[in-house]
Amino acid sequence: MKGKVYIVGAGPGAVDLLTLKAASLLRAADVVLHDDLVPQDILDLVRPLAEIVNVGKRCGRHGTSQQQINALMVECASRYCTVVRLKSGDPAVFGRLGEELDALREAGISYEVVPGVTAATAAAAAASFTLTDRRAASALVILTGHNCHGQSLSRTLLDPEQATYAIYMPGPDYGTTARELLRLGLDESTPCAVVSNAGREQQQTRFLALNELESVTGVAAPAVLVVGKVVGKTNFDLAPSSAQELFQLASNPRPFV
Repeated sequence: MKGKVYIVGAGPGAVDLLTLKAASLLRAADVVLHDDLVPQDILDLVRPLAEIVNVGKRCGRHGTSQQQINALMVECASRYCTVVRLKSGDPAVFGRLGEELDALREAGISYEVVPGVTAATAAAAAASFTLTDRRAASALVILTGHNCHGQSLSRTLLDPEQATYAIYMPGPDYGTTARELLRLGLDESTPCAVVSNAGREQQQTRFLALNELESVTGVAAPAVLVVGKVVGKTNFDLAPSSAQELFQLASNPRPFV
């Protein structure tokens, strides 16, 4: 029987900024595959009998390739019940999460993603300022200084085809939000996900194309709208010609009305 892989965010490095779920999984893990930046204080939470493997990659230093990490996760899931892939910050923010999820899906491995505090919010908290302020900043753009295409920051920032948009409080009129995004230059077939009550028992996620957003009603708050190609990197068929509405439910199988 194959084990389960938990892709866990270690946060910015302070033990007391770990989520309770992350700490619990570290104590229960049979094997932990961790990034190089994860400090020893966090690794000390791992039970003594567990195997701990550093699979880190650092700029300018040879390390484990992403392909090797993917293969190691799959191999460990065939030998262990609980596998923790421990990543710095939040796995979904510049953590190559998409590549690792693709590898696990291909191998038919059960997985779960456990979010962590990401570097941007940790830095703002440490320096006592806000990333958004209704009086000064109504948008937050998170960029990487290194991307696989070698594109400049200005190209990445301005190209809607290369960006992901996470929009807080997108409703109740999703049609207005969709029209604004179309005016920015996004294609009407761009994949979208509306996530309500993320991480809670009542969580609901609806996948659809940008031109279908106008039909969305009755979404429970709080909700976030995520728009971009990354949303389509799932096992769901998001072809714009399909009228089918797809739902992924965490616990409660009731769709949005």
